[in-house]
Amino acid sequence: MNVWILRKLRTATRAWWAHVALRQRNEIEEAASRERQSIRSNLDIIRKTLASNGAYISTGVGGTTVHYSRGCTLSSYGRLEHMAVAQVLVQIGLPLVDTRSVANKARLIGLPLVAVGHEPDPAPWTSMSYAPLTEYAARAKALGAVVVNFSHMNRTAA
Repeated sequence: MNVWILRKLRTATRAWWAHVALRQRNEIEEAASRERQSIRSNLDIIRKTLASNGAYISTGVGGTTVHYSRGCTLSSYGRLEHMAVAQVLVQIGLPLVDTRSVANKARLIGLPLVAVGHEPDPAPWTSMSYAPLTEYAARAKALGAVVVNFSHMNRTAA
């Protein structure tokens, strides 16, 4: 394991308000126990995300979400900067689709769902079908989204 990942997760979990409050009440052992549990949980999500086919991170007006398995997500109402797990995954190279820059947010509803951890539906892909991540990212980029860690974005959106 890379030490920087553990450092990033440890720093974020120690700064969480509930753990800070425990330390202020001099409940040091309880705070440390909860911090270790949080770090183990975050590392488990990172492992599952890296092992999953089609996993990605989305961020937009509603917050940040890590899509790491079929029907499994980790969400936060905050921006990417406030979610240590997502930051680590982006630094590792997981694709990120940032829809905050899309001018007409209503057009995002027409994007297909992403097949995370399972096979995509057959084309054509509509708003209620599962498409490959490359298709989703290309269509989101065509709407004005920022796509990061996607070296194979050479197809044009339909």
